[in-house]
Amino acid sequence: MTLDDVDAVTDLDRRAFGESGWSRRYFVGELTESPISIFYVLTDSDRQLLGYFGTWHVVDQLQLCTFAVDPDAHGLGLGAILLNCVFRLAQRLGCESVQLEVRESNAAARGLYRSRAFSEDAVRRNLYSSPREDGILMSAPTPSTIETGFGRSAAERWPGGLDLAWDDRGGRAAEHWPAG
Repeated sequence: MTLDDVDAVTDLDRRAFGESGWSRRYFVGELTESPISIFYVLTDSDRQLLGYFGTWHVVDQLQLCTFAVDPDAHGLGLGAILLNCVFRLAQRLGCESVQLEVRESNAAARGLYRSRAFSEDAVRRNLYSSPREDGILMSAPTPSTIETGFGRSAAERWPGGLDLAWDDRGGRAAEHWPAG
């Protein structure tokens, strides 16, 4: 994610999370002032934003601090693709685990995380506001291998697969993730 992406990310965040979403200023601060922040966007070939995630890299852990898929693109497997990217980043940075917090009521996200070996470790009372709600602390060990293919819905939209380019603290790399 670059500063050029912030307006689109802020708009997507607001559509995904409503009043509890992050402000533009918060995203800018994460990109320009935080030495531990690493943020990515997922775009299509026309540079239309499909999703994003933000992390904090602390020693041997990666904290997933924000994660969203465009509500108009739900059901295409993009959440699973983005989560695999989070794990790939954790591998590249030498992290032992990934942690996150999720609203207790967000059954879809909790299901996605559990499907990727996250365990529910603790409840953080009244973590969220607008509306006030408990947060579920989840964690997963960084896997030694990542499944880079993706499901049928995404494969129908991107039959040639996806090309991912990385430029972060782990260096630069490019990967091709095949459909199917």
